[in-house]
Amino acid sequence: FPSHDNGGFITEAVGSATIASGASSVVVTHGCSQTPALGNISLVGGENPTNDVGTIWVSNITSTQFTINVKNVPGASNFDVGWRVSI
Repeated sequence: FPSHDNGGFITEAVGSATIASGASSVVVTHGCSQTPALGNISLVGGENPTNDVGTIWVSNITSTQFTINVKNVPGASNFDVGWRVSI
């Protein structure tokens, strides 16, 4: 995403992340120029995984990263998540 004429100040980023079959979280590097608030982060599940992952949430938001968590491990299929940060 462009910086929207903000002189190189990055306010938007998108990407995808995968929570592996035996894991319950993944750390994402967002690349924005400031720490996003929880309300600035959006998530979309990429498929119906082998196991129901249950609740999905974001934690550990910092100036460079955040963590996507699931209640239950996704099983053999893994769990792909699309994410967007817009500050």
